[in-house]
Amino acid sequence: MGSAGSTKGRVDHRSIVAKLRADILVGTIPPASRVNIAQLASQLAVSTTPVREALRELQGDNLLLGTSNKGYETTKTLDAQGVRALFEFRLLVEPWSARLAASDSLRNPSPLLRSEIQSFNSHARSMQQEMIDHDSRFHTAILQSSENSFVLDAYQRSHCHLHLFRICGNDWDWEASLNQHGKIADAIETLDPQGAEDAMKEHLQFSYLGFLNYVSEASGSRKLSAPAPARMVPGAHA
Repeated sequence: MGSAGSTKGRVDHRSIVAKLRADILVGTIPPASRVNIAQLASQLAVSTTPVREALRELQGDNLLLGTSNKGYETTKTLDAQGVRALFEFRLLVEPWSARLAASDSLRNPSPLLRSEIQSFNSHARSMQQEMIDHDSRFHTAILQSSENSFVLDAYQRSHCHLHLFRICGNDWDWEASLNQHGKIADAIETLDPQGAEDAMKEHLQFSYLGFLNYVSEASGSRKLSAPAPARMVPGAHA
């Protein structure tokens, strides 16, 4: 009986974390706003203790910040400078990792990449969450194949998928992203290092422009033209 109770506690904790994370990602709990722990506990019909535990976990995702009164507030969404900085980092490590993945047949991650693409649920209730999960697994699989723990740790600490997809919600062009993932997987599977590197660069440039345009629309500024990423982000093709 004790074992069953502990299992229930773990399930409850996971469900609370998932619920609060989803509420932050879709804006039900708005960016840069104070979190009312008592109110959340009431809405979830639980005590404040599991809510505080869940919020501490989400703080590790950089979705929350601790406040001076030992409470929490949600982090701001990325601005144009934050998006640029994140993609500058990604363009340093991900084309390199894609080239490396396509250079070594013994640690080639193409079976994982194929499985990830084929299992994508185009009818998911929340395409935002489906894209966050898919994108994270796909890109992480390529980075893991490098067997470089320092690079992988730095990438995971960026929490890029959580913070980027907060910007656009369910409006991201998942079909284009999935097609680009397919090109990357093709090059890695056929052991084409240059093709894998180029496909990853192209994918990141497309993503960069898309997210930056969402930021521009949200701030009411003019939408950027297509050449902007090539001028602003290292590693782009002229």
